[in-house]
Amino acid sequence: MKLKYYFSVLCIFPLLVYGQSNTFKISPYVDATTNIKDGSIEVGPQFMVDSAHGFVIRPSVRLPLTDKTNNILQIDRFTSTWRGILAMQFTSDNTQSTGPTNRNTIIFQGEYGSSDFKYYLTGDKSVESRQNKSSYAFEIKYINFQTVGKPHAKQYSPQLRLRYSHDWKAQKEVGIVQPANTNGIVTTTNLIISPPTVTPTLSPAFSLQYYPGKNAYSYSPTIYYDLTGNKGSNNPFGNMGRLRVEAWVFYYPLITGSPNFKIGVTPFLSVRTHGSDDFRPIEYGGEITIKIGTSFLQFF
Repeated sequence: MKLKYYFSVLCIFPLLVYGQSNTFKISPYVDATTNIKDGSIEVGPQFMVDSAHGFVIRPSVRLPLTDKTNNILQIDRFTSTWRGILAMQFTSDNTQSTGPTNRNTIIFQGEYGSSDFKYYLTGDKSVESRQNKSSYAFEIKYINFQTVGKPHAKQYSPQLRLRYSHDWKAQKEVGIVQPANTNGIVTTTNLIISPPTVTPTLSPAFSLQYYPGKNAYSYSPTIYYDLTGNKGSNNPFGNMGRLRVEAWVFYYPLITGSPNFKIGVTPFLSVRTHGSDDFRPIEYGGEITIKIGTSFLQFF
């Protein structure tokens, strides 16, 4: 059994690595892209509108990888949760034949999606309520990359991100005590008994990616500030704010060439600046991440 399990891991792991983020060339100016992240799959074409100046347009659709009931990928007209995405990227490369490398990238992304929500107001599973809600988000990123053209050169990449989201979320399940059955046994069923809610969020973030040039590690101090508004509104400034500080250290097992696999670890400190939420005013802990199919110093 152990030998069978070992060979199963050897066979499946390359498929998982290969399936995280892929680009397939269709024509000199069109690629097909797939990306698996956070339980969703994102697919769509990528158009190189102006390859000399790095102007790229990426329309795509994001769908959940699994259905809770059937545990399958569902892509058809009955899909209850989807999101359409339009991203535009422009890169200005000021690198000369000699001297330092300096590259600037701006990315704008708009998202719109629809989700079906089911809940049971009376706590009776036979009386189902259903709502379809539309969510949207806007995001802008700025990425700068600096280095010099020599072996073991240091690399810097300051990155900014500003994201606004208006996402509908399902409420949490609660335990509902069911009537006793014919044997007198009382059971509890977990059900959602409240309709979905929406909370507007504005999230600016800054990260400084740094690679010293001589080992398999890079360093990424990062700051987030999340602002949330009142439920049901569009204004993200009316409720709560949290400041979060992270200090990532990334390890690259395959440092040669263009590594796209890295393992990261960080402590974090989260401070509530105003308002109230379900957490303590000061939270702290740690995180571990594995990123596959990502650029060397890409963070946001």
